[in-house]
Amino acid sequence: MVPFSAWLPARPNLDFDLTVKIVGSSASGLIDELASIAQALSLHGCQVMAQTGRLNGGSGHLTLRLRIASRPFYSMGDGCDVIVYLNRGPLEFRQFGLQPGSVLVWEPPEQSRLQPLLPDGIIAYPVPLRELNSRYSQDTGEKGFVAMGVLAYLLGFSEEARRVCLKSLSASHLFDSGYQFASRSLVKRDIYSLPLAARGDARMVLSPENAVKFGFAASHCQSGTNCIGELERSPTQWVSRHLALADKMVSRLHSEHFPGAQIYRGPHGKVFALLRGDGASILSSLNGCSNPRVLVAADAADALRLLVVGQRLIEANRAGVVGVVVEEALTARLESVMVRALAAAMNGKPSDAADGFEGTEEDVTVTMRAEREGEDDAEVGFIAWGMSQGVVRDALMLYRNVGMSVAALYPKQIAPLPVAQLESFAGTVKRVVVVESGQMRTHADRIEGTCVFRPSVMMPHKGTALTPMDLFMREDVGATHDN
Repeated sequence: MVPFSAWLPARPNLDFDLTVKIVGSSASGLIDELASIAQALSLHGCQVMAQTGRLNGGSGHLTLRLRIASRPFYSMGDGCDVIVYLNRGPLEFRQFGLQPGSVLVWEPPEQSRLQPLLPDGIIAYPVPLRELNSRYSQDTGEKGFVAMGVLAYLLGFSEEARRVCLKSLSASHLFDSGYQFASRSLVKRDIYSLPLAARGDARMVLSPENAVKFGFAASHCQSGTNCIGELERSPTQWVSRHLALADKMVSRLHSEHFPGAQIYRGPHGKVFALLRGDGASILSSLNGCSNPRVLVAADAADALRLLVVGQRLIEANRAGVVGVVVEEALTARLESVMVRALAAAMNGKPSDAADGFEGTEEDVTVTMRAEREGEDDAEVGFIAWGMSQGVVRDALMLYRNVGMSVAALYPKQIAPLPVAQLESFAGTVKRVVVVESGQMRTHADRIEGTCVFRPSVMMPHKGTALTPMDLFMREDVGATHDN
């Protein structure tokens, strides 16, 4: 999930990762000058990915989609954080993924009776796009430059980044008119100050540590289905009650061997969570335990879900002890999570059902099934655990844009290794690439020691993190990369 709107106002201690959609025919001018906009955002210290297309399977509005982040992409972009709506026709919110906490930059209809009722929690900034455009141009198709100036102000462009736009954009005067209007007339609102909506589509800002606490609390909550109902009706009340419950039942341990790790133990000492650690750390911590299982979380909500799953495995005698790894890079992030996704996690289910799962709903291990994405008989098949799957998901989008057949498998369990799932996936692709999140061949070595296939390996250079473009450029259709 994307931790959105952390930049309203700017919070230097938080990362941000925004999904921005600029919608309308006037976006075409911006699309032609994407290089200058990307350069300005890079000077602003941002990572940028851009994609163009149309809504509704190609029949709807022209759309420019930007992913803008303060560091290499780790998340899997969900919903939409910012809509810049350039048209004057009716605004259908469901088309664009607007949700509580999203930001809307638009020009409301002049007649109040035509103005749609905004969903709860939307931060709306009205901007007279046509008027600002007409001051410098008779071509209404250039409104996108005005809107980009407004967005630059909301994003807090540095003077250097702003100068790049003024120097390089063909309609720099329109960009500046939007920037000047926003700086004079718009007051940034803070998403974190908005009240939580008492609805199932509300969103909650979630830290990995709290996700772990919620996971232990939800595993032992006696309220059953009433607990999920409380979450959907009153998220604030649910948070308060479950944090208090967790504080009474969760122990925090210290390890001499892994002094930087945070280890949390639930009641009865059979389910653990390891923050700021890795699979090797928790495997060592569980050494000697009977029938251990080690799971790796993809994000904060997934950490909550896997702790619930772990407790069910214990109760069903499918495991003697369960460890859930929350990788170090995850611990520095806040994530905006839909309440309904948390409700699904409390049931031990993925927030979105995915194709390619195996098993039956009666099997408690069904919730650990590896997710498969992409085509059968793909040229390249990626395997990624934990946070690496976010990078792989975005890389697959880049591959598909150039017509390449690709697939990916996202396992949840690293011990014991899900050999059958891995080998079944390898049999459907021409080449397998394991994507490591760190400098060690941790997952690749486990696969080579257990499975019949031999994968290529991708890992980041020292001191860096992998990005989707790294996979797209460095992979070279499956060439091995070892540091």
